[in-house]
Amino acid sequence: MEQKHGDPVDGIFPCQSRGVQAFQGSGHRGPVVFVASINGLAASPNASAYCTAKASEIHLARCLAFEGAPMGVRVNDVVNPDAVLKGSKIWQGDWLHKRAGTYGTDKDGLEAMYRNRFMLKLSVLPQDIAEAAYFLASDLSAKSTGNIINVDAGNVQAFTR
Repeated sequence: MEQKHGDPVDGIFPCQSRGVQAFQGSGHRGPVVFVASINGLAASPNASAYCTAKASEIHLARCLAFEGAPMGVRVNDVVNPDAVLKGSKIWQGDWLHKRAGTYGTDKDGLEAMYRNRFMLKLSVLPQDIAEAAYFLASDLSAKSTGNIINVDAGNVQAFTR
């Protein structure tokens, strides 16, 4: 439970809140899209700092959606990916081994473990996250703010309530 690198939201809060504030008085309207994690909605063993940071990010996005709306700034809460192992640097080094150990597998069995946990039995890929982010940033969601899109192949623990 020891936090080694300061508060888990030290980076996201000043960056995102200042980003939305930059719209104020500028006359510009636009989207802001957060990429958080399923772990902001669903607790995960041995990942309390990570889960806390992602839950904070989700709620910050909701607050900024409220604050940005009068300026025409859409803050579409988050794209919440789950277990994007391919192409993600988070799975390099210690995090990969810790998650594999938590779930009683090795690094080669981790992706299959996640895929089998999902209702759709599919792997989540980087392009899946990019497509969701594009949708939220584009005019396709021009009348949307304060929303969450889970890109998780059906992680029932992350259903929003």
